[in-house]
Amino acid sequence: MASRADDLPAAPRLGSSIRTAGVDFYFQSIRLVLANAIWGVCLLIDLGIVTFLSPLLGLLLSPFLAIAAAGVFRLAALIARDEPPDFSDVTDAWRRYLRPSLALGAAMVIAGTVLVVDTIGAIGSSNALAWGLATFAALGLLALGTYALLAWPILVDPNRERQSVGARLRLAGLLLAAFPGRMAGLAIVCGVVLIASAIAFAALITISVAFVALVACRYVLPAADRLEARLNRVAASGDRSQDDSE
Repeated sequence: MASRADDLPAAPRLGSSIRTAGVDFYFQSIRLVLANAIWGVCLLIDLGIVTFLSPLLGLLLSPFLAIAAAGVFRLAALIARDEPPDFSDVTDAWRRYLRPSLALGAAMVIAGTVLVVDTIGAIGSSNALAWGLATFAALGLLALGTYALLAWPILVDPNRERQSVGARLRLAGLLLAAFPGRMAGLAIVCGVVLIASAIAFAALITISVAFVALVACRYVLPAADRLEARLNRVAASGDRSQDDSE
């Protein structure tokens, strides 16, 4: 007899997602590199403002990087959903996801700044309480980065365009709560890729963000589909039980 889990979407595997993302990048490299390069130019402009004008102004403008990131993730999400991508999808994403991108970017910057300050504040301190708070702040940074990596693919998912932005962001939170270890593992792998490419800066502004977006979409979207199917099944079972009791 087949298991009830057999009709759920297949659970993703990180290794398989990375390999598939590599194949995706090979066949869609021109569009992905262009989208990544636009994000890279925005990053260079923001770094220039931080260096030559005002660090505070650069920090205040950094949420606008999220608009360019939305274009990269939208392209990756279309590829992951086996829909034909076009570079116009990138520019369309800038318009379509302007407000949610800015809101998500601003929230990430504000929360990240607070957590970084708390973490750095413990350096050189011999106070056990300070180190305890710094540890929680560091874990908070990991959770924040992981949530962002889950939220972007779900936010721009072409299969969820009829859902509200709030519902999509809640699903990202539920996914993190349901599988914190797996999702943190995804974030750590993607973080290592970004940190390594930051050393070779040209890779960061041309390749690595798009590759990370592909890996995230290949892993997160099937995981979100599977979780959503489970939640819908539980809700349907609850409705049937209530009807039977009546």
